[in-house]
Amino acid sequence: MKHLVASLRRRVSSTRFLLLAFAASGCLGTTSPDRDGPGCTITITGAAAIAGTYECSQRAVAIWLVTTNVGYVSLNISGTKSITGLFAFPGQPTTGTTYTTEKNPATLQSYGFIVSVGASTWEFSAGQSKTPLGNGTLTFSSVASGPAQATGTSYIVHGTIDGNLVPSPGTQATGTATMHVVF
Repeated sequence: MKHLVASLRRRVSSTRFLLLAFAASGCLGTTSPDRDGPGCTITITGAAAIAGTYECSQRAVAIWLVTTNVGYVSLNISGTKSITGLFAFPGQPTTGTTYTTEKNPATLQSYGFIVSVGASTWEFSAGQSKTPLGNGTLTFSSVASGPAQATGTSYIVHGTIDGNLVPSPGTQATGTATMHVVF
């Protein structure tokens, strides 16, 4: 299972690079309160080691890649308690649509959220025909597309992500947790 967590972290890192490249190229448009306002709020209940409310310093970013017809939302928080998240879904983001780890195709790349503190890690993860750990849902309340590029489109998105986090096998994590993200 450690290889799945490492794979997910690599996927998040490479997709975060794509998201940053889209943002740097101006795909998200000019400065606006919607793009430059507060990031997101992540509330975790349950497992005492990670329970709390966390603020993202950057907004959620969504992209859709033409070549794979897959969309992604990425949220990350660094610190003593780190939260790394990448939610993959088929197609372009659509207002009012809910994506779930149970209903998404098992062939999507590895995706999910990892919450770490010290040697303990909790997660929900799915994709690449692996046995899912925990579960999660992503719901878009609003989607505004930026300029389309040859490789895809970036979006300013708002919505929620909810997840049931379980201890990652091979780590010192104990107990389950519930995560609610508003972005």
